[in-house]
Amino acid sequence: MAKEWARPLYNSRAWKRVREFILRRDNYMCQCYRLTGAAEPCGDPAEEVHHIERLTAQNVNDPAIALNADNLIAMSRDHHLREHEKERVHRSPDCNDNLMFNEDGMLVEVNREHR
Repeated sequence: MAKEWARPLYNSRAWKRVREFILRRDNYMCQCYRLTGAAEPCGDPAEEVHHIERLTAQNVNDPAIALNADNLIAMSRDHHLREHEKERVHRSPDCNDNLMFNEDGMLVEVNREHR
């Protein structure tokens, strides 16, 4: 589900157009291999479009990030969810066990439930 700050973008005509363009450009096939470095596509059908450079509340209104075809790839729903889960729980190797990056890319203290 989209964050409140992203809803205007995802409801916009510009997003709907670029989303359809990306799905067509990528032949409705998941492009997760472009993020993982795999040699070949996974072969899964794509239903969603993923921002390679993460969309944030600070850059959501920047068309170079939010609507740039070079920053977007088609992904299957499952791989898209996995990619965002990896981002959500990413921990820096330089951080101690009590710190992690949150959804907004900020370093925060880890709740016990995330350990």
